[in-house]
Formats: sequence, C-alpha cells, structure tokens
Amino acid sequence: MKKKFKSNHDKFKKSNSSIYSQFEKSMKKTSPVEKENYLETLSSQLKLPADILAGAPIVTATGRNQIYVENYKGIIEYTGKVIKIQTKLCKVCIEGSNLNIDYYTNDEMQISGIINTISYR
Repeated sequence: MKKKFKSNHDKFKKSNSSIYSQFEKSMKKTSPVEKENYLETLSSQLKLPADILAGAPIVTATGRNQIYVENYKGIIEYTGKVIKIQTKLCKVCIEGSNLNIDYYTNDEMQISGIINTISYR
C-alpha cells in the first residue's frame, strides 16, 4: 500500500510571497532627504556623528594656507591653481595659487598653498 503525499510547496510559496511583497514595499527608492533624515535618526540613536555614517567629506581649513580633506574617493584634477576631489556625496573644488598636495592616504589628504575658494558641486 503506497500512500500518495501531496506537496505543500504551493502553500509555502504563497505564504512567503506576502512576506516578500512587504519587503519590496519597504525597499522602495528613497529620496536624498529621506536618507538624510534616516541617517540623522540612526546617528542620534547610536550617538555617532552623522558624517561618519554618511561618509560625508570632512574639510578642515587651517587659516588660508592649509586644508585637510577626509573621506574622499579620488582626485579628479590636480594643477597649481585647481584641485578637484571626488567624494561619496559631491565634488570638492579648491581654487588658489601654488596649490600642492603634501600627502595623501586612502581616506585623507593635506593640501597647502594660497587658497581662495572651496566649493562643493
């Protein structure tokens, strides 16, 4: 006597589809404003600075002759008058004269020279 077993696969598949649909709804594309609000909330709950979580560039100017840039991805342009740096969120453009990159590592660099403007694009 052989008994035939009916597969529960269809039931299981249907029950999981509702879970996935909820997940897909929660994974909708969020606007940059919503992401910033989320990061602000998360950073306040974890008591961490928001710039660390977002990977925001940290630009520290010491007087008019020295700049430290942290959290950058790469150097776009490098001349004596302009240095353009790509970050995760934007491009940082430093204009001046006699600009020089003194040192750089994977995540920070020091720029010296006479700095006229720092702009974010």
